Parts: sequence; structure tokens; C-alpha cells
Amino acid sequence: MSAVSWALAHIPQLIFLFVVFSVMRAIYRASQLSAEHKANANESEEQRRVREIQERIRKKIAERRGNAAGPAPVAPMLEPSRVPPLEPFGGPSRRMVIDTMRRATPPEAPAPVDLDPAMLEHQRELAAQILALDQARVVTERRAAQVIEQHKNASASSSTASAPHATWIGDLRDRQGLRRAFLLREVLGAPVALR
Repeated sequence: MSAVSWALAHIPQLIFLFVVFSVMRAIYRASQLSAEHKANANESEEQRRVREIQERIRKKIAERRGNAAGPAPVAPMLEPSRVPPLEPFGGPSRRMVIDTMRRATPPEAPAPVDLDPAMLEHQRELAAQILALDQARVVTERRAAQVIEQHKNASASSSTASAPHATWIGDLRDRQGLRRAFLLREVLGAPVALR
């Protein structure tokens, strides 16, 4: 058996192996990329800048002390995520001052409203008119529903009365129904001699 005939005989198995190989290679690449991403995520740009600044400060301190021979011991680096961000305009102490001032000042009482008796009477009249209009709307809706129901009943009864007529016309429109109508007229109608 030649290699070509063997390959043609085993095409489904070869395709399956190729797919499995491709999936495994994709998984391996994804794991490598995620490992690289984690390594890059561990030292973000901000952390790199913080580390560089700390190194510069240590070098300057060592130069001032005259200890340029070796770098100073490395202090543990603060993670930027644990340091609370600075708040603009004063930070926590300003908030405490504002809260204290709010507690110290008494709440303002609402100004007394001067109610005009004429305005109150006008509002009562408007409320009564709105109530009357709502009641009239309900009555009108009921009447409209009754008229619609009566119209439906009338159209149903008229369609019931005209139903046989519509059936006869429908019978005359098709060819078989027309033949049957002529036959019934001849059989059940007046005799030929009386016509």
C-alpha cells in the first residue's frame, strides 16, 4: 500500500489529529501570553517610575553623606494601590471641618407659607371641576362601549340573515355549483310544457 493510498484511507483520522494539534498549540500560546501579561502587569509604568525616583533619592542621600561606595539598603516599595489617592482641596481634614460646621449650624426652618383664602377656594373649585370631568369621561366611555356592543350585535344579526343568500351566490360562482343549480331548476322547476 502506497503512502498516498494510506493517507486517503485515513483522512478523517488525520483531520482529527490536525485539529487536536492546533487546539493544543493555541492553548500553549495562550498560556505563554497570559504568563507574559502577568509579568508585565506586576510592574506597571507607575511602579517603574516610583522605583526610579526612589533610586535617585537614595543616590542623592548617599552622595550627601559621602557614602558613594554602595547603595543604601532598599526599603520595601509601597504599592500604589494601597496608598490612598490624594484628594483635591484639603482631603480628609477638610471633610471633617465641613461635617463639623454642618452639625454646628442649626437646620433652617422652612419659611411659613402665607396661604391666600381666595387661592385656596380657586383650587377647591378646580378640584371639583376635575372630579366632574372624570365622572363624565367614565359615563361617556360606558355609553361608547354600549354603542359598540349594539353595533356588533346588529352586524352579526344582519350577516346571519344574509348568510344563505351569500351561500347561493357563492354556489353560482363555481362551475359545479352552476351545473347543479341548472339541474335542480329543470327537475324541481315548472314543466317544459307550462313554460
